[in-house]
Amino acid sequence: MNKIIETQLEPTQLKRLAARRKSDSYAKVILGIQIGLSILSPPLCSLVVAFFPKFAVWTALYGIIITCLNILWFTPWRQTLKEKAARIHESFDCAVLELDWRELTVGSQLEMAETVAKYAAKYEPEKPSYSELKDWYPVTTGKLPIHLARIVCQRTNCWWSAELRQHYTKVIIVVMGLTAAAAIGIGLIKKDWTFEKWILAVVIPFMPVCLFGIQQLIEHNKSVVLLSKLKTHAENLWEKALIGANIEELTDACRELQDGIFNHRRTGPLIFTWLYNRYRQEMERQMNETTDEMVEAALQFLKK
Repeated sequence: MNKIIETQLEPTQLKRLAARRKSDSYAKVILGIQIGLSILSPPLCSLVVAFFPKFAVWTALYGIIITCLNILWFTPWRQTLKEKAARIHESFDCAVLELDWRELTVGSQLEMAETVAKYAAKYEPEKPSYSELKDWYPVTTGKLPIHLARIVCQRTNCWWSAELRQHYTKVIIVVMGLTAAAAIGIGLIKKDWTFEKWILAVVIPFMPVCLFGIQQLIEHNKSVVLLSKLKTHAENLWEKALIGANIEELTDACRELQDGIFNHRRTGPLIFTWLYNRYRQEMERQMNETTDEMVEAALQFLKK
């Protein structure tokens, strides 16, 4: 009853997903480099200084250089790539879900086409068939009118991202626990160290790791709260739709909901691809089961 299933398999839409995936992957690589240089390296540098004090000046210089690179280069570059990925995905959603394009918010569609061509060309040599990008939205949504299917897809977007971030926060807690255990373990192994030396050589150097973990927990928890609100809004729209709400009003409300989804994609913290791959199969199963229930309820409503 709608064209979502056919449209999302069109070459243009698959290229958009490929371009979004590639831009996002570059941003994640930069984040990984930042973590390695800024978070994981300081403990190693401090341990080196603890055993070889003459390297203290060089480790201090290293810290200054990395700080400058983070502020002036890495962070702005990563943010630019993340925003490009969000705008590319917005172009996909607007086409597939039949939503109006917000040029003042997202930018020129012609400029976006050039960005898609650039990044899709870098993705194609890796996976030319686009196999992992097909059927982005559940196939069963094709049974519904577009004003109903659109809400199902938007709710799926919010649920998926929130669920993935909840898994990620658990990983962060485990990593922080292992980091704390490592710091304590080093102190126990070096029995000849004084308490002051253990604080200076181990505890303080490990603080950036802990602070980064706490920051990530806070950011992802905020993201989950926002996504939960967006998902609740989608569910409220769904309830209104199933009691016969005006289609034009639902379309306008979905456009506003999409604004919230876009802003979250643009500003929300990144999640590494390995975590996505780890939980993808199970999350797809849950998503499809919920979608099937929503579609069945909508079909029963349409029969009345």
